[in-house]
Amino acid sequence: MDADLKQKLLERYKRKIKYAGRQHPLIRLVRKIAGNGHDGDERLIAAEGLWAHGKLIETGMDISCMVVCPELLYSAEALEVAGKCMDKAAEIYIVSQKLFGRLSGRDRPDGLISLVRLPDWTAGSFKPGKDASIVVLDGLENPGNIGTILRTCDGAGVDAVFICNRRARLTGPKLVKASMGAIFSVPVIEFGDARQCINWLKARNFSIYLADAKAARTYREPGYEGNTALVLGCERYGISGEWYSCGPEAISIPMMGICDSLNAGVAASVVIYEICMKKQQRMCIYHGIQKKGIRRR
Repeated sequence: MDADLKQKLLERYKRKIKYAGRQHPLIRLVRKIAGNGHDGDERLIAAEGLWAHGKLIETGMDISCMVVCPELLYSAEALEVAGKCMDKAAEIYIVSQKLFGRLSGRDRPDGLISLVRLPDWTAGSFKPGKDASIVVLDGLENPGNIGTILRTCDGAGVDAVFICNRRARLTGPKLVKASMGAIFSVPVIEFGDARQCINWLKARNFSIYLADAKAARTYREPGYEGNTALVLGCERYGISGEWYSCGPEAISIPMMGICDSLNAGVAASVVIYEICMKKQQRMCIYHGIQKKGIRRR
């Protein structure tokens, strides 16, 4: 890598750049958050690496501050991504390679860590469209499972993820990594308890489906028409009792072998794609009818 290119990058942002050691308050904050701690602000994430910073650019996330190690910017791509993020960053701190290694959770760090704050989505401000799909996570404990489900929701086109009885921090490193950037793109709205969530869904005419391994009806049977909410429960204890008293429909995934259930993240992916693909197929049929000039009855 041409040293002149790095120097030009640093020169371009010299008015925003500060130099920091390990005792700097910002560096201590980054280290704490990257190490699965937080400073009281549970919506603050430490995003590390080229791929994660590419997602920050793609999703338009605001960057509170950046920590950059120029010695670890090995490629033209790294300099390009760093420059785009430095444009957005409110503050930029340059650190040594040794200090960056202490901050990083990687064997081969690539010189970029940023603090970003998740959007503050609320139930009051969220407006679902017609034929919406929402996934409700009730008491899930494993951050890797939650991240995987967010990734699936992003891929399938789910409108939002609701969380009740939260038992995992949304900004934890394992969750952020498992989400593969979906934590930046999928609206995540938290409810204090299941009853609040149920009332919100019922007021907006959502049909509620419970993923229950003991259910007699399989996930392939419903048509999932209209506003649809899929509820997934805690890995150990399942779905809390309030959900069974709100007139839901329980669905299961057939198990053909000796295991009685799938991992929560895997099971969620199977059912979420079934719901979203059925909705998409109806939409394609509807638009196909419109193009032919045939009125729907």
